Amino acid sequence: MRHGETEWNLAGRAQGHLDSPLTQTGRQQAQRLGEILARELGSPEGFDQMASPIGRVQETIANIRQHFDLRPVATDLLKEIDLGQLSGLTKPEMIERFPAHMAGKPDHVWYFGAPGGETLAHLRERASCWLGTLSRPTIAVAHGQIGKVIRGICLGLDDAQILRLKEPQGVVHVVENGAEEIWT
Repeated sequence: MRHGETEWNLAGRAQGHLDSPLTQTGRQQAQRLGEILARELGSPEGFDQMASPIGRVQETIANIRQHFDLRPVATDLLKEIDLGQLSGLTKPEMIERFPAHMAGKPDHVWYFGAPGGETLAHLRERASCWLGTLSRPTIAVAHGQIGKVIRGICLGLDDAQILRLKEPQGVVHVVENGAEEIWT
């Protein structure tokens, strides 16, 4: 699952390892995640639980808990991509300050390889490392870019396919045996 909408998401400001609080919509999305988990799983029994330590994820978990007893262990492996010098900037600010990096990059491809930040290869390595720690079904709460890389690895996608994955908020991605189901 991805954290709920944040104030910076709404403002179009890149977060990466930085943080901003959830909006009212983000808190509602997070509560909806708790409702979905309660409906589909009943309880967290039989699942490991892990999450990013970044504040927006921790705030999402607090809202999930209103409907589902989620108590994940925080791990840096689930942090969002490090955006380096793009952290905290809006897209127009990025284009102004880093035109060579931003040129011709559709959607969120500019996230990867930002000046001083992580590349897709770095994120793939971190995601693979996290996946290697799993020993049983796991409930995880993280971020858009790390989440789509994890999903892409599990689905056997190449880098171009991973970059095209969407990272919606307020849904649960269930990845099992090379297939993905989305709970809403």
